[in-house]
Amino acid sequence: MTISGPPRQPAAPVKGSTRFGSFIAAIAAASSAVAAIALMIMVLALVADVAMSNLFKRPISGTFDLVESTLVVLVFMGFPATFLRGGHIAVDVIDHFVSSAAIARLKQLTAVVSLLFLLFFAWQMVSPALDAFKFGERKQELGLPLWVLWIPMILGIVLSAVALVAVVFAAVKPPEEK
Repeated sequence: MTISGPPRQPAAPVKGSTRFGSFIAAIAAASSAVAAIALMIMVLALVADVAMSNLFKRPISGTFDLVESTLVVLVFMGFPATFLRGGHIAVDVIDHFVSSAAIARLKQLTAVVSLLFLLFFAWQMVSPALDAFKFGERKQELGLPLWVLWIPMILGIVLSAVALVAVVFAAVKPPEEK
């Protein structure tokens, strides 16, 4: 299968069309910055661990737990900006057969269904998070309490839901594709 046309450009920064939209765009940018810091920590930890293992035969204890924990932060804190920009994976199956108004309605419907899913997901996350806190579960090597990892997970899902509310009610206009 061949794909014609120029390569897709990265999504432009989202601009809020209302005060609420601007606030949500700023929150998404902040959560993206947290995700970027988590990625940087993950890469530095892995590079240091591999270097220590190969050069001195002394790997850094706790690297696996650190990378696993920062991956949680990276993924969930990256969600809000992805939802706000409409940057999730989409398969354009019927886009060539229906009007642009129908496509806009389908995108709106997709945002509403995604919002409902995220709210359900956040609701289902609370119980295991409370259990992790109640039972004092910890990471094996670092001793990091597991409930701490539930904070960015739940926060990322809730911020993603808020971003979708902004999209659904057109407080934020996703960037146009080129």
